[in-house]
Amino acid sequence: MKHFLATAALTALLVAPAAHALDALPPAGSPDTARIITLVSSIPMAVDLCNYDLAEAAFAPEIVIDYTSLWGGVPNKMTSAELMSSWRGIVPGFDATWHELGLVNVTIDGTTATATAFVDGRHWIGDEIWRPVGDYNWDLAQIEGEWRVTRMEFELTQEIGDRALAATAMERVGPSD
Repeated sequence: MKHFLATAALTALLVAPAAHALDALPPAGSPDTARIITLVSSIPMAVDLCNYDLAEAAFAPEIVIDYTSLWGGVPNKMTSAELMSSWRGIVPGFDATWHELGLVNVTIDGTTATATAFVDGRHWIGDEIWRPVGDYNWDLAQIEGEWRVTRMEFELTQEIGDRALAATAMERVGPSD
């Protein structure tokens, strides 16, 4: 009888939190929403791991990159290979990076979509940190049946630490071939 009561109590403890958690979950969304969230979420993870092939696979062959809120200038139209080359010229120069995404929101309209997410980008050299914080905005299109990013914008909302670490990181990488 003690075994039965212990098992029943344990089952109640395990099931109650799970049932409660289900009440708080958002809707599951659609398969395309899941594909887009996975795709855009893979970009910062791949960059932090210096896995540029994985990052490049998320993009269309030609893209628009808009970092004007961070660096000024105008949005750049480039190939996905050119974007990877630019990231290879800075990211490995940091001792570590971590781009933490918040909840990704997706809107799909036929074969195009938009996605947005809060991002907190941490970049370390030694104990020093440069931390641009803001929002990513992605435009996507279905290309040969697969979702691909056609435009990526970073909107800076806050900056913590030393921006000069970016120049130091590029110097540490050296000239690209």
